[in-house]
Amino acid sequence: MADSEQLSSGLSGLSLDANTAEVPEAGSAEGQLPEPIVTSDGEWIDITTLVDRAASELASGALIKQTHFTLFDAMMSVEVMDPRLDMGILTADDALEVSQWDIDRQLTLREALWVALQLLRCEMTWHGSASLLQTLYTCNYFTANVDGLPIGQDSSNAVRDMVLFPIVIATGVGCRYVWSEFSRYNLFGEEDVQMGTIEPQFFADFSQRDADILLYEAHMYLEFRMNEPGARELIEIVDSRRHWLRALGLLSAERMIEDASAAADGLAELRQMHVAWPDDEGTPVRGVFDPKCMRRYAAAAPIKPRELIEGPACVQEFERMAKDLELVESLVRVESVEHLVYMFQKIHIRAPSPFVRSLLMTTLANNEHVVLAESPEALVRRAVLEMVAAPPRALAGWFANGDIIRVFLDWFRTLAQNPPRARRVAYKCLGTWDALQGEAEQADIDAFGAEHPGRDAADPAQNPFWVSSWVYHMKLMLLEGALLGGVRLHVYAAYELPIIFGYATQVFEAHAAHLDRMHMGAPGAARTQRLQRVGVLVRAQREMAVATWLISHMFERLLVFRAPWHSKHSDAATVLRLESTSAQRARYALRFRHVSMLGSPTHLSFDGWCASAEHLDECLLPELLGHAQNALSAARTILGDAKDHRDSGNASVVDAWADACRLLYAVVVANLVAMARLQQSGVLRAKELMVSGAAALEYRQCFLQADADDAANDRPARSKKQRKDIERARKWRDAVEALARDKLNVTCVQGAHPDWPVFSVPGA
Repeated sequence: MADSEQLSSGLSGLSLDANTAEVPEAGSAEGQLPEPIVTSDGEWIDITTLVDRAASELASGALIKQTHFTLFDAMMSVEVMDPRLDMGILTADDALEVSQWDIDRQLTLREALWVALQLLRCEMTWHGSASLLQTLYTCNYFTANVDGLPIGQDSSNAVRDMVLFPIVIATGVGCRYVWSEFSRYNLFGEEDVQMGTIEPQFFADFSQRDADILLYEAHMYLEFRMNEPGARELIEIVDSRRHWLRALGLLSAERMIEDASAAADGLAELRQMHVAWPDDEGTPVRGVFDPKCMRRYAAAAPIKPRELIEGPACVQEFERMAKDLELVESLVRVESVEHLVYMFQKIHIRAPSPFVRSLLMTTLANNEHVVLAESPEALVRRAVLEMVAAPPRALAGWFANGDIIRVFLDWFRTLAQNPPRARRVAYKCLGTWDALQGEAEQADIDAFGAEHPGRDAADPAQNPFWVSSWVYHMKLMLLEGALLGGVRLHVYAAYELPIIFGYATQVFEAHAAHLDRMHMGAPGAARTQRLQRVGVLVRAQREMAVATWLISHMFERLLVFRAPWHSKHSDAATVLRLESTSAQRARYALRFRHVSMLGSPTHLSFDGWCASAEHLDECLLPELLGHAQNALSAARTILGDAKDHRDSGNASVVDAWADACRLLYAVVVANLVAMARLQQSGVLRAKELMVSGAAALEYRQCFLQADADDAANDRPARSKKQRKDIERARKWRDAVEALARDKLNVTCVQGAHPDWPVFSVPGA
């Protein structure tokens, strides 16, 4: 223990009053970082008692800090109670577990099976955007120094060297390829995947061929021991590793572009693989996995705890990733930009792993090569001409502006991001598309004026506005995706759904009207068919938005979707009040702050929204339910008649479009069933519920005020009419709560579009 002079010297840089502490000038000796408090033999000193004594002298608001510790440092710090601070601390049990690690341990086949299965759990969790320190690096075999070990040889530790290490090395080689791929575009799923100062190695001394040879020898070795417990399960793991490595080698963007058939063969091998989580998971081995391995690495920040994916879920995740890779591989065979858009949207809905999403982008644009075209400019030109019959003069003048090329590729890059980031990026890009639309309108006016000197180029009835129409269409698609993407991410509270889908109704209405206008400037059968296909999706979603708006408004009126409250504190109780109009206005402005700044479509103001809501409040609940059912039936008819738009000459395009229709159709049918059950149950026809929205709001305010007075023991004198009003309001509340107890809610349906809510009702 150090003497008092050493402690005083080490603590000289501390200030006991945050308000009076002086910050030394930069570069002064006083401003330099103090030396750690250590003894002469280099051991750290326990200053717990000193800190406790100093803390007991602090007044409220005082702070002990180093003089160099700034507000910026405080904002970058991790809170004391954050669990990440304890991730590297070894408890007595942890220390005992760590002490069990022995790389020379003689392994049985069942023990090797257990390690291999746990390593697979780590790998699949890492694919889901976890950090290496949370997953693969916890395996001591994965981070061990293998120099000098007789790997692949029938040594005295044969199971380790002939079976386990080949599996571990093959895992590392595959992860090395995955890491290099999704590092290209920094398309990580979460920020935790960032490695800070850690440079992943992944067995850099072993090539893919080396790993394949090791796996082949492991397979032959296990065949000689087939009758032993664990051998059959290990053979399946070894063979699946070989297939996976071969597929990775064939699925690079460069290989797929050069030889698409080879990539298809690799995927065919993956599809034929039999991958199943074994019933016998082997024998656990102590000390092999170190969950607190981050104490050995200089990470940029402590890592959050992360649970590994369970065994059977690993197999499902692997099969899902193989399916995602199959979709990516199909990009090299797309027939049009329309097809490309459908495929990107389909993959985005599936929310694939960072590896798949990065491969998606490198397949689209790699080394100046772009799918469907020789250059990015040719891709954008093709996208425009597929939708509108723009003359060469219009395109020549417009493509002098290179921003459109960058923004169009960014439109696809946005879909390649993970859902939360894609939504944020989409909102940020809306302003750029809006500005490009204005520039395109001027370019269209100039081009039309040059083509038709005697006509009014600014008149929409005469000028088709070729390029700006296409830009507006792309902007609306981006806006719709960002707006509805919050449903999948649970960004919106249930009580906000009427606002969100009321707004979405207006956006889809504007989009449908715009597509109708685009038919004027798109002569030709092919363009007409493309516009019809897009129109089917937009018009169906318009009807779905109307139905969702009406249903969610109905549920919000019934208090099933609890409206926001604020608390009023008193000595007697905490009383709930309805949210003020100013607070609702502020929330509305916050939700649509990005959209309100756009030049088009017309922004629905808060007052406009309130007027629409008041119009709905005039309807009784059965009337709203009937209108919602009509809208859903209209959407079902639109999607059901989609087969009439099939074109045998573009079967793959139509199939991709039909997949998008099926996802929406599943939402429509599920909601129709739920609304039919609700109508048949008759619960909405209860006498207490047969009131308008305005009356329901009055009831809500009435019983809340009465409850507040009762809770405060401050019951004012009430007239006979007031008492009857309170009684009627409470009966209305009882009827609503009886309905709410039947779990009237929003749910999710397997195989349906995740951006659209499905309402569940009693018996549905």
